[in-house]
Order: sequence, then C-alpha cells, then structure tokens
Amino acid sequence: MGAKPNEPDQPDRRAHPRNPVVVCEARHISGIEVFFGHATNLSCSGMFVATTKIRSPGSVYEIQFRLPGRDLPFRCRARVVWSRAYRQRDFLSPGFGLQFLDLAEEDGRWIDEWVATSERLS
Repeated sequence: MGAKPNEPDQPDRRAHPRNPVVVCEARHISGIEVFFGHATNLSCSGMFVATTKIRSPGSVYEIQFRLPGRDLPFRCRARVVWSRAYRQRDFLSPGFGLQFLDLAEEDGRWIDEWVATSERLS
C-alpha cells in the first residue's frame, strides 16, 4: 500500500535522531498572519507541527520555537515538506512537517544534544 499524497513515505527512515515526545510552541509571524502549533517531533533538520491550520507543501516561513533548558528561542526559515489534514476517526494528528532551511549549525548541535539527552531520560 503506497503513501497518500502529501504524507511522508516512510516516517521511520530519518537522517537525524528525533525526539517524539517534544512539546514546544512553534510560531510564525508575517505581517498580520500568526500561527501557533505544537511540535511533537523534533530533530536538527526539522519538526512536525501539530495543528488544524494546515500549510501547503513548498511554503516557506520564518519560524521561532523554544525548548526547555534554553532561554533564547531558535529562529530560522523552514519549508513545509508534507501536510496531513484532520480526518474523523484517524489516530494521526493533523499538521505538517517542516524542514529547517537555515538553522544555525550551533543551534542544530544544541538540538541534537537535547534530543539525545531526552532519549536517555525517557
């Protein structure tokens, strides 16, 4: 059975470790448009944002998000790579996957360390 359009083909094949239990606020501000969502899966290359306000694949946004243990927010541009709308009786959360485009290398290392530490504590 093939993947549905706009959904990841094989979500378990990742280049970077991910933390599936992260809950942090992700925010986009552009002019008068603001959206919030909760990141429930994070790595140094991107995140899944759980929200009912779906964004189109290919869209690029300036985002910011925070993680426990760090006072300053992370900021970067991110591209929507896939999206999943709400469907009744579906156990998967609606939202979209973001790929970070210009996250600072130092920030990526910090996220990798945070994910590794969080996995050991789980």
